[in-house]
Amino acid sequence: MNARRVWGAVVLGVVCLLTAAGARAEVRALDTQAVRTLLDREGGEVFLLDVRTPGEYRRGHIPGAVLIPMNEVPARLREIPRDKKIVVVCASGARSAAVARFLDGRGYPWVANYTGGVFDWARAGLPLDR
Repeated sequence: MNARRVWGAVVLGVVCLLTAAGARAEVRALDTQAVRTLLDREGGEVFLLDVRTPGEYRRGHIPGAVLIPMNEVPARLREIPRDKKIVVVCASGARSAAVARFLDGRGYPWVANYTGGVFDWARAGLPLDR
């Protein structure tokens, strides 16, 4: 079995576990404009959680985003503040949706999925840190 298949199986397994652990079927969904507005208005009260791989993060991430790869989230919950609005981001919105549901199921009071992810952020011409 090649490394790509193994990695795909691991990601699929984590997505399934995180999805099954979520309490509600849906959490807040924010598009690029909504994320920008939230960051502009409440920047200090927002925790932008990037759940992509370290390699993806290094290639470019939204300024201020904190990297906790999807498969590490369950073990690193203490690093995710409960007193801030959590916006979860990945490349396109799929992984972040699973993590957002997981956090919601763990009692985080305000969680949102950035549905467009870094792809939409970059497409909108917004800055990425490298």
